[in-house]
Amino acid sequence: MNDAPPGNDRRRYPRYSVRLDAAIDEAGRLRRAAVRDVSQGGAFVTTTEPAPVGTELKIRMTLPGAESEEALDGRVVRVIEMRGDAMPDHITGLGIEFRLSPEQRAKLRDVLLKYCSDSEPPPSDDGH
Repeated sequence: MNDAPPGNDRRRYPRYSVRLDAAIDEAGRLRRAAVRDVSQGGAFVTTTEPAPVGTELKIRMTLPGAESEEALDGRVVRVIEMRGDAMPDHITGLGIEFRLSPEQRAKLRDVLLKYCSDSEPPPSDDGH
């Protein structure tokens, strides 16, 4: 859980707002989802079939500019019930922390920088 006060965002990587259709693959059980934001470290997805905190899963999605689907390993770190006038009562948001290989993280970083940002790249994982 992140107990930091509002405005004190301790995320390691910048987030990018996206709208991507996706699937959550939990031990071979697929469910529909939508990726709402993504970074090298994780994603926020919405779904009508939530998973509890700690659940290991894959997010299957086609990244912008990609020709094939990616399956990114992750773990649910936050569950948010999303309610309101414009939101059906059954939508749940999941904070997913990615567990990526260095190659997957580099590929995701390149896609995010090319299609989602005009900014300079963030520091690499190796501290250089």
